[in-house]
Amino acid sequence: MAVTFVALLCIVSCALHAIAVSIDCSVAPLSLPWSNITVSPNGLAVTRGIELGIGTPNQIFSLRPSTTLNNTRVPNVLDCGTQSNTSCVGGKGGVFDSSKSSTFVVSLKNRWNGSAADTEAATGAYVYFNDVIDFQANGTVLGYPLVLNSDLVSGPEAGLPLGQNSSFLAAVTQARVAPSSVWGLDAGDRSLSPRDGKLVVGGYDASRLRENLTTFPLGIWSNKQPCPLQVSVKEVLYEAIDGDVYGLLPPTSGSVTGCIEPQQQRFTFLPSMVQRFAALSGYNSSYPGLTFPTELRPPGALQITLDNGYRTLIPNDHLFTPQRGSDQNGQYVVTNASILETGIAYNVDDTDADVQLILGGLYLTYNYLVVDYDKNQFQMAPTVQGDQGNSANITTVCEPSNSIRDPEISRPDTSDADGTSRAAAIGGGTVGGVVGLAVVAALCYILLRKRRRGRQRADQQKQAQQGPSPRAHYEVYSDERRPSELALVRR
Repeated sequence: MAVTFVALLCIVSCALHAIAVSIDCSVAPLSLPWSNITVSPNGLAVTRGIELGIGTPNQIFSLRPSTTLNNTRVPNVLDCGTQSNTSCVGGKGGVFDSSKSSTFVVSLKNRWNGSAADTEAATGAYVYFNDVIDFQANGTVLGYPLVLNSDLVSGPEAGLPLGQNSSFLAAVTQARVAPSSVWGLDAGDRSLSPRDGKLVVGGYDASRLRENLTTFPLGIWSNKQPCPLQVSVKEVLYEAIDGDVYGLLPPTSGSVTGCIEPQQQRFTFLPSMVQRFAALSGYNSSYPGLTFPTELRPPGALQITLDNGYRTLIPNDHLFTPQRGSDQNGQYVVTNASILETGIAYNVDDTDADVQLILGGLYLTYNYLVVDYDKNQFQMAPTVQGDQGNSANITTVCEPSNSIRDPEISRPDTSDADGTSRAAAIGGGTVGGVVGLAVVAALCYILLRKRRRGRQRADQQKQAQQGPSPRAHYEVYSDERRPSELALVRR
């Protein structure tokens, strides 16, 4: 009884301490460039995105940030046949071959330690697994939750998850790779004068702010607005070929709710807005989807005003650019210099009721984002244009009194056949899990470790007499490489 009482005191004391240090503000923010990344083993396929190394040895990925994803999805190599299919691999930002990673551990969906499952397409195939991820020289997280996504009909949805229940944000904060889950995003510039962007987790880059930050409340997630970064769009103006300025919003709609989404580059406007834009810009429907011959370049810029007066101007040279796409090596290049494409998706066959207005990467070229889910807010400020070289001013945002966000988690069964805890061996504490449960599980593991070691010594003696036995699947990781998102970090 005395031992049990002491153990409980130890658990309570250590639990309170763990809660107090659940955020480590001494850790520097995690800075991840948004740039061109080589994603094929032959060095030919290059994709613009944020670099992750997944598996052992690393398979390289270039992923666009996504606020509508909570878990990291990566395309299956089988969608491209092999990794030597550079055009396909480059277009997808990398593909994952599970047979080439010695630390790949597949999981049952309801025992997987990622966030609540994202929406799955009816035509998609999904494999839930854990593996090692590396952030260049910025650290490593072991046992990171991932989803292998394959969809030969509509294409896999890959991306770096920055949603409200992001397992990525939970993993890097709990693994002490970043000080907090606040993130700042500079989308960079994809024009003919490109500029790299940067994702900062645990803060933001103050050098990119041209004005003070403006605060917005997080939106309420729904089927109609499936995004956290919602704004009310009051006015969208375009200067037409006759020199006059016209509004594109439907005259009876008032303000329209829009989603800010970095995963998508172009604007998605309501179909009635696109039809009006096509007419005002002199679009000839004999050309495919809002493209123009270079010699008939439309004039004018696009101006977007939100309900609070926040205004963004998209200049003509960014609104209309030479037609680009992936070449035979998967690199994003000008594919037809005689054709101009528009930074607006062509969706005139849809109806306004079925389309969500989206302000994508082109909008974020001119606006810096700072997102704080714990405070239920995000902020924007006009971005400083042009390359500033190495003049970054990374500012930490961290409040030690706050605990790490608790996304909805699938809780794995953490019991061995002999009844002892194996939370550290399999889950190690699920990402974003309830802190008390994680602490109790970890401390139970410590308290039982001595007894378990005694059993292991007995088992080793028995095994020496009987010969080796096959390992269980969850023992693919050694003691130094357990699939735990809380514990082990290499810098």
